[in-house]
Amino acid sequence: MGWNLFGLVKHHRGALSADPDHPVAKALASTLALRQPRMHEFDAAFTKNVGDTNPPFPFLTVGEYYNWASSDRSVKDIQVPFLAINSADDPVIASSPMNGGGNPNVVMVLTSRGGHLGWFHKKQGSKMDRWTTKPVIEWLELMGKEVVHEKSKATAVYMDENGYLKEMDRVHLGCKDTEGDGAAG
Repeated sequence: MGWNLFGLVKHHRGALSADPDHPVAKALASTLALRQPRMHEFDAAFTKNVGDTNPPFPFLTVGEYYNWASSDRSVKDIQVPFLAINSADDPVIASSPMNGGGNPNVVMVLTSRGGHLGWFHKKQGSKMDRWTTKPVIEWLELMGKEVVHEKSKATAVYMDENGYLKEMDRVHLGCKDTEGDGAAG
C-alpha cells in the first residue's frame, strides 16, 4: 500500500508542488526520496504531515498520527448495533479492540487472514468475491428481524438541510434517498 500511495504522489508531483508554501509541497521532497516505501514509511514522510491543513496536523511522529486515527478511542461511544470484521494479517491495523471498548453494542470479529479490506474467495466459476458479504448480510438480517429493541414513542420526522430524514429524538441517525440502484458498475 505504501508503494501504491508513493506512486500516486510521484505521478501527481507537479500538481502537489504547485504552491511551494503549502504543507503538501513541503513534504514532497522527503516523500519522493523514499525507495519502495512500506505503509509506515510513507505515513511517516507524508500522511502524518499533510493529512489535513488544520490541527492536529502535522503530528510529531507517525505513532502519534496512528494513535489519533485509531478507532480505539471512539468505539466505546457507538450507540447502535455495530459489527466490525478485522483480519490478524492486516498490514495497516496493528491491533483491534476485541472487547469492543467494553461497549455492548459492538461485536468484533477477527479472522486469521484477509489482509486490509480483503477476504477474497473464489465463487462458482472463476469469479472472485468477498467472503465478508455473507456474514454482513446475516448480521443485518439478525439486527432487523430478531433483535428486540425498546419500543419508543413515535416522534416527529423531519428533513434536515442536507436532505436526510431524521427523527426529532434521534438526530444522530438518518437516511437519504439517492439515485441509482446501489449496484456497483
